[in-house]
Amino acid sequence: MSFSSRDFRDCLGQFATGVAVVTARANNGAKAGITINSFASVSLDPALVLFSVDQRAATHSLFAGECDRFCINILNRDQRDLSDLFSSPVQDRWEDLVFEDDCHGVPKLIGNLATFSCKRHAIHDGGDHSIIVGHVQDISMGNTGDPLLYYGGRYHSLGE
Repeated sequence: MSFSSRDFRDCLGQFATGVAVVTARANNGAKAGITINSFASVSLDPALVLFSVDQRAATHSLFAGECDRFCINILNRDQRDLSDLFSSPVQDRWEDLVFEDDCHGVPKLIGNLATFSCKRHAIHDGGDHSIIVGHVQDISMGNTGDPLLYYGGRYHSLGE
């Protein structure tokens, strides 16, 4: 490669993305979640979406193995604290957090723009990440408003 991994990351940061939190419930009932900005639609029929998770992440084995159901919660600009919470090393992220379970018992955040309740469809190798493809089982539109955006290593909102 003629570039460093830092330069590659900085170049990727020039693409503005939305911010989401993927949530799941482990077999033992424990709730888990991770902040992502690697969300994309894949197919309309069947309804498929994807996200990627770092293979070094504490939640990797949960999303890439143990749990076959998850929710992708699209955050609004007022939910930066949730993005920070689910990207931090805090042990109990769920203590004082308001949520509800979707129809499959997966925790779903409240107040976000949209939620996709998914069943894992496929996992693909993505280098140091795993690409998780979800078959969307249910959707819900939440609050209207502006999305939380990430660009250039910082949070942004529309119109800034």
